[in-house]
Amino acid sequence: MRLLSLWEVLFPKQCPFCGKVIPGKARCCEGCEPALPWLKTPWDLPGLDGLFAPFSYEGAAENAVRQLKFQGKTGRARSLAPYLTDSLKGARFDCIVPVPMYRKGLRKRGYNQAALLARFLGEETGMPVCPALRKHRDTAQQHDLRARERRINLKDAYRVRKGVSLEGKSVLLCDDVVTTGSTLLEAAQTLRKAGAARVYAVTVCKTVRRADLPGEVG
Repeated sequence: MRLLSLWEVLFPKQCPFCGKVIPGKARCCEGCEPALPWLKTPWDLPGLDGLFAPFSYEGAAENAVRQLKFQGKTGRARSLAPYLTDSLKGARFDCIVPVPMYRKGLRKRGYNQAALLARFLGEETGMPVCPALRKHRDTAQQHDLRARERRINLKDAYRVRKGVSLEGKSVLLCDDVVTTGSTLLEAAQTLRKAGAARVYAVTVCKTVRRADLPGEVG
């Protein structure tokens, strides 16, 4: 019988979807596993070479992202990374680039959830993480805007950091959720202008129609 370490006693592993304590080798609790809103992956999104997202933005998956993003549950990023890895289906990239936050928002939240997801995805896959992008101006919250307004809101909001070389590279953008794709597409355009040959993206969740879910017809 394996004895628990002091770390495991003080900080037991939790289900990323509901917060229940789970065994060290488990990804989530037995209650959440059958209810996870799985998606078909990869996706086609014009402007990207490919989009990977394991879950629909609803139910347990939405709860996990909200806890990570708004409730300070930063450990959810580590727990969600294996699901991101699985969604890639073995695909390899030259680097993982997290979608950046503007400094005002970063100071308020204290962390960038996309950067945390990218960090642990890098640990899971062995792919290097490169914070190649910076957000050089503040923008309105995307969830308050319509699709066309989102594109205008983010126009030229990102820049590639000085000294970063992306020439000819295959890049994987990393974020928490994709809805219209405006954020990822603007970031991808910036990376391509800097010389990236191919730009893909991975997110924990994607907002979808019911017809996009496995077993649905539409």
